[in-house]
Amino acid sequence: MIINKYNLLENLNNTYCSFGCSKVHGIGVVAIRDIPKGIDPFPPITPEQTINITEEDLKELPKEVVSKIKDIFVGINGEYQVYNLGLNNMGIRFHVNHSKDPNIAVNEKAFVSGYNPFITLRNIQKGEELFWDYTISNGDNILNQFNFIKND
Repeated sequence: MIINKYNLLENLNNTYCSFGCSKVHGIGVVAIRDIPKGIDPFPPITPEQTINITEEDLKELPKEVVSKIKDIFVGINGEYQVYNLGLNNMGIRFHVNHSKDPNIAVNEKAFVSGYNPFITLRNIQKGEELFWDYTISNGDNILNQFNFIKND
């Protein structure tokens, strides 16, 4: 897909969030305007894809990069589904903080070509931080991979 002015303006019209200071942890994702229930708050401008990276592949990468991949991407059957544009081009949705009282979730019904869209679980007000429950995931052992998550 070639991005043109029309695509960009359409995407900007569907922009609901930006980076902000989190009241929970460092940087978070904050609503810059009200977000209705039942939509993807992060619609991509181009189709996103992931590429499966194995533990064997990781051995060829710098240890600092491997650490970041394991910090960000959920391990599934010994593989990590890494965003096809790499770590340098990750979007805002990769910065949603964890909460056991989330206001967004992964929309499993709308999975498309490696892209896991989110869906708002309720109306979200302007200025409110977005949260996702990381433990609701299809990862191998999410509580061990992300040791900052407490098993409530």
